[in-house]
This record gives sequence, C-alpha cells and structure tokens, in this order.
Amino acid sequence: MSSRRLSKNVSIKKVTHSGCCHSREAEYMHRALELARRGAGLVSPNPMVGAVLVKNNKIIGEGYHCAAGKDHAEIVAIKNAKAPVRGSTLYVTLEPCCHVGRTGPCVQRIVKEKIKKVVVAVLDPNPLVDGKGVAYLKKSGVEVEVGLCVKEAIRLNEIFFKNMRCHLPFVAAKTAQSLDGKTATRMGESKWITGEQARIHAKRLRDEYDAVVVGVNTVIKDDPCLNGLHKTNFKVVIDPQMRIPVLSKLVTRYSDKLIIVTSNKNIARSHNFPGILNIIYVKSNNDVLDIKDLLKKLYALGITSIFVEGGSVTVGRFFDAGVVDKIYLFIAPQIIGGDTALSSIGGLGVRQPKNAVMLKERLIEFIGEDILVTAYTK
Repeated sequence: MSSRRLSKNVSIKKVTHSGCCHSREAEYMHRALELARRGAGLVSPNPMVGAVLVKNNKIIGEGYHCAAGKDHAEIVAIKNAKAPVRGSTLYVTLEPCCHVGRTGPCVQRIVKEKIKKVVVAVLDPNPLVDGKGVAYLKKSGVEVEVGLCVKEAIRLNEIFFKNMRCHLPFVAAKTAQSLDGKTATRMGESKWITGEQARIHAKRLRDEYDAVVVGVNTVIKDDPCLNGLHKTNFKVVIDPQMRIPVLSKLVTRYSDKLIIVTSNKNIARSHNFPGILNIIYVKSNNDVLDIKDLLKKLYALGITSIFVEGGSVTVGRFFDAGVVDKIYLFIAPQIIGGDTALSSIGGLGVRQPKNAVMLKERLIEFIGEDILVTAYTK
C-alpha cells in the first residue's frame, strides 16, 4: 500500500496495482462495474456508478445509478441490503459524493449506516468531489482504499472523465465500409454494405450517447430518423448552407430533438425554420464549419457525448480537427472497388503516413458476418 496525502491530517490507503487482480475483492469490484454499466445512456450528465455491499464474505446489497436525479448507487445498495449494513464493506466504482446536488451526499449516509470500509475504484474528477468524499469518510473513521480496477473504472466513465477534464463532449465516430474501405459504390449506393445484425448493433451504440451527428447530405439522401434501439437521442445536423428539407422526418417529427449547426452567416435564413428550437451558429471558412467551435457550443447546451455517424465527409472533418476520441469501424466481407467509389472517411486526410491517426486499445469482434473494430485515438 501507498498513501496519497490530502491534507495535513488525512491520508488514503491506495491500492498500487493499476488493474484488477483475481482476488475476492476484485470479484466484488467487477460486479460493481457490471452493475454500473446498466446505466449506460441513461444517467447523462452523471457518471455510471455501481456499488456492492459485502459482509462476512457475502454480498448483502447491490445497486447502480439508473438516472440523473435518482438515488446514487451507494444509497440503492444500502436500501436493497438483505442484512444490517453496519460493519460491512462497500465496493463502489467511483468516489462517493460529498456535495448536495439533486440528491444528498452519499458519504453522510455511509457514515450514518456505520459501514466499516469503502473500496473505491477511482476518485471522482468532478472538482466538487475529487478526493473530498474520501477525506470526509476518512475523518469520520471509515477505512478507505482507492485504486482497485482503476483503469476499467476510468474507461467505464470515459465520457464523464472527458467532460470534467476538457469541458467538451466525448466524440465517438462510427462508419461502415467494405473490406477495401468503401462506404458506397461508384453509383453512390450504400444500402446495405453491412448486415442486419451490424445495423442493429449500431443503433444500440446510439443509445449510449447524447446525440447523433450527421451531415445535411445524409438527411437529403436518406431522410433518416437517427433513433437508437431504445432511445430517442438529440439529432445534430451539420448544415453550412441551411439546406435541410423542411419536410424531412427530422424536421417534421423530431423538431424538439433537432439541432441544426450552420454558419453564422445564415442567421437570416434560420427564419425559414420556425419549428426548430435549436440552431447553432459556428465559425466557418469557405462553408467548412469549425468543428472545435461546434463542440464548445454543443457542450454549452448540455450535450456530453456525440455519435458521429455520417457521411464520409462529416466523419472526415472530425478526424481532420483531431477531436475524435473513439471509433467504431464496421467492416463487411466484400470488395466494392472503383476509383470513384466513396471512401468511408473523407475530409482532407493527412499528408504523410507518419501523421496518420494511430488506433489504440483495439478490440476486434464479429457482429453477424461483419467485423467491428472498436478503438481509441488517444
């Protein structure tokens, strides 16, 4: 064990290993992480959190945060406990809160219930917490350990950590292509390159993010709804010249969820779309919108994460701006060929191979007959 000094009088025991071992404690934390994932796409702008209460080597209570404004995972676990929690150990994926938000401070309830020990995967990066919750517990006589399964806990809440660190949305890009990198034929046909299972999986991925982003050409060509499998997300359309069809499904059915992003030169033209509640004006250069300015303004609207889905040029612009955090690349086992067939990622691209975006933490899996590569850029 090592110690992290929080103040002159308070220190925290910290687990020195960076990942999870195969100990009984790690099993409890893995269970807490599994519970936390049930909140994916449901808790924004809050983080996903899971909690497990253990007494006499048995789990007596479990819980997870299911929605913003609802009980936090620690409180749910306490309420669900099948035995008195006094003297138990709480395993929680994120540092318990110590401030008043929509709910009360979890640390006070932990102390009140006389829980003996709290094992925390990772400290909360929110400046309102960030070590203060653990300090409160320690001062109150609760034993605390921090760092069990820390890497997994950070990845679980990659959106929240990006929000707290950069005050910007987490950016995930998704594209589907043939084995030779084409997203449409030379005739512009793209339905369907990937199979049905892959398309269903892509809709499921939409559920994990606050908003789906496409370019106006996708709206004009496909007239999509952009819904997730179980969720109606915000729909962000990048439209430099305000060309979105007024009779498109996004305008007629989802105006309350629609966000148009256009050039600040088009303020006057926005009056043609009185039903659209949100029109964002961003900087532009020759009708190419400033992606970084866009992200700042989306975050100001409360959008914590985006799923950039198309088309080729739109995805490419986000890569050109260097803002993509994660990519989902679906690859169909087919060859399209052709010099004029559309590549899956457009934009300007890089000048030399040494400048290419190198993908990290690559996960490769089969979705039906198709391959899905999930990876990070940073």
